[in-house]
Amino acid sequence: MADTICRTLRDGGLEGEHAPALTIKDSIASPFGIDVFTHVLTQLSNYILAGKSQSRGLVIVAFCRSPSFYVNLLKRRGIDVTSANKWIQILDCYTDPLGWKVRLNIEDLSWEASALSTFCKDVRDLDKLYSSIIKLGQGLVGQGKGRFSVAIDLVSEMLRHASITSVACLLSNLRSHGMYLILLSLDLL
Repeated sequence: MADTICRTLRDGGLEGEHAPALTIKDSIASPFGIDVFTHVLTQLSNYILAGKSQSRGLVIVAFCRSPSFYVNLLKRRGIDVTSANKWIQILDCYTDPLGWKVRLNIEDLSWEASALSTFCKDVRDLDKLYSSIIKLGQGLVGQGKGRFSVAIDLVSEMLRHASITSVACLLSNLRSHGMYLILLSLDLL
């Protein structure tokens, strides 16, 4: 079943259609959401690298794991990350989601920064978050009709900082903009 889902994300939508979206629900009853998410993420990465996907790049919006987690995940799965900055970018919403550490100069964040990651200074501003995602994706594929995928690792983390309406609007805007979405949501019950 996971391979069928990965192929659907690889093949994408037809001209004029909204991009496909996948939501992976994680709960206490079935706590394997992150495993499914990482499997789909690595499969999509392989498709992008092989040129088998309509998507030419990948933007990971990291809320529940650090950017280094994703870099190490790709390395462990045999994906060469030396040229990764040409096809993948990570929007780091994990390290300092509200910008407190930067404003208070609490610690040096340079250890987490890399050529693949960009810090998000305030996850509450979903308009800036949307702009950052689009900017990173267009940096990968250019201004033309090239498509890129967006993987958000934990939507429920977004809901801690923004309303359901604004999160739904962000996801709808990404999807209608032609992005392929992979979402990991957490059952909050």
